[in-house]
Amino acid sequence: MIETDRLTLRRFREEDRGAVARWNADPDFTRHLAGVQTREQSDGGFDRWQVHWDEHGFGLLGIVWRESGELIGRSGPQYHRMWPHDPEVGWALDPAWWGRGIATEAGRAMVDWSFGDLGFERVVSITVEPNLGSRRVMAKLGFTLHNRIPSEWGTLWVHKLDR
Repeated sequence: MIETDRLTLRRFREEDRGAVARWNADPDFTRHLAGVQTREQSDGGFDRWQVHWDEHGFGLLGIVWRESGELIGRSGPQYHRMWPHDPEVGWALDPAWWGRGIATEAGRAMVDWSFGDLGFERVVSITVEPNLGSRRVMAKLGFTLHNRIPSEWGTLWVHKLDR
């Protein structure tokens, strides 16, 4: 568990599946991700997050608003299948929580964890060109554009940050 001024970042729990499925069914939430998912697809992704933890000892964390205890998003380092070289620090928030600096706060905590306790020398953050919100967060955190790679979702912009 990692805490910031406003957030608690913790491992996902079985009871979080419903919230994750709700986000993954929301076209706003999934606009720059893999697209709207069925409950079965969402649960499969949730299971893969847990396997990543089991295999690597780190991975995505749930973002909890400390004041209310509400699960509001996800962030964390994990290996991206399109960029296996370095762990990706990513974030995704329930749209009701956008515009409050939460992605930057969570992203900073995940970068610090990646370079600190996890000991990585480099992390990346990946998005598509139209995702201006995430690109702004990346810039605030110090990421710079490193590469562009083709994918099934269009060209992915890989940003890097070295320790």
